[in-house]
Amino acid sequence: MLKIYSRGIGMLVGMIFGAGVFALPYSFARAGLFWGLVHFAITFLILLFLSFLYGEVAYFTKGKHRFTGYVEIFLGKKAKWFALITTIAAYYGALLVYGLLGGLFLFNIFGNSSAFKFSVIFFAAGAILSLFNLEKIASINFFLTIPIFGFVIYLFSASFSFIDISNFNVGAKLFFSNDWFLPYGVWLFALCGFAVLPEARDIFSKSPIKSFKRVIFISLALSALFYLLFVAAVWGVSGSLTTKDALSGVLPVLGGKAILIGSLIGFLAVFTSFLALAIDAKNIFFFDYNISHLRAWFLAVIPPLILFLLGAVDFVKILSIVGALGLGTLGVFIIFMARSLRKKIKEDGSAQILKPTNGEYAKPTTLLQFIVLASVIAGALFELWQIFS
Repeated sequence: MLKIYSRGIGMLVGMIFGAGVFALPYSFARAGLFWGLVHFAITFLILLFLSFLYGEVAYFTKGKHRFTGYVEIFLGKKAKWFALITTIAAYYGALLVYGLLGGLFLFNIFGNSSAFKFSVIFFAAGAILSLFNLEKIASINFFLTIPIFGFVIYLFSASFSFIDISNFNVGAKLFFSNDWFLPYGVWLFALCGFAVLPEARDIFSKSPIKSFKRVIFISLALSALFYLLFVAAVWGVSGSLTTKDALSGVLPVLGGKAILIGSLIGFLAVFTSFLALAIDAKNIFFFDYNISHLRAWFLAVIPPLILFLLGAVDFVKILSIVGALGLGTLGVFIIFMARSLRKKIKEDGSAQILKPTNGEYAKPTTLLQFIVLASVIAGALFELWQIFS
């Protein structure tokens, strides 16, 4: 069981802990400690709830599917097409962020060109490699997460004596300001691991679902802990001068070599995350829509590059939009899929659904589902209002 737990945690943490870490300190600096922690608490609980529900959907559904495939099974073909739009839009936003960060990290490492050119190289290399289904990407992601965790611990310990409590603005920004909502979408993006749950489910196919849910909780909690350590180290040192890429703001404290190491680790992490997400997007088109392998690949990797070339380069804002709008919309689908799953189980009329044994899961109250549903819809609508206001 320990081996299964370690594999499951490795896969989930490898997907969850990633690019979002570099946007969190800046979002805290803009919104203040109060709103940063409020949004953390809200999004952690929302994503824990939604991850449990989506984990159930994957666990009790026979066969191999991706998100849109599950939507078709539980909500119908019309919903599947709308799910494709929202899912792929969220994937494109995430791939765009990975490309932007990858370019910044390469610039920090080599520095003899521009971040723009390095991002183009990043997109090109990622696109070529995503032509292949790299089965070990999830495992590679986890092994790259270990040095990132190590770097966070080093960063926190090296920065600890330089942290200025006044930088946290504990008593400031308790009320609404222009950026009070910024951490919400960033936290949603940073803590979300939906894309890998169907694969993680395969590891626990012969284990009780409570074990699967326990691993989901541990993975989210572990990622959240290291996110907060990173925020405390970077923001505590940089204060109001915290940069969007996080690392350049602590250069005077850590020195060039540490930033070089951090950039190298960060690059490897976002590159493998890019590959994992690009391959998953390709497989959505390939498995769920029967599109040829080459066309599926083209649809997965080319649009993010086009968005980048058109000028979408503010990765913190993109993270916020993708989190609040994209992942919020996916949350709506998950809640309705979970309700449909329970209906099918109760009716015992679907050959695609595994029959759970007694006590395998507890049905969440309708009130709790409504609260989470209302929260993600409100977050998405407010993000839309901010975009167009």
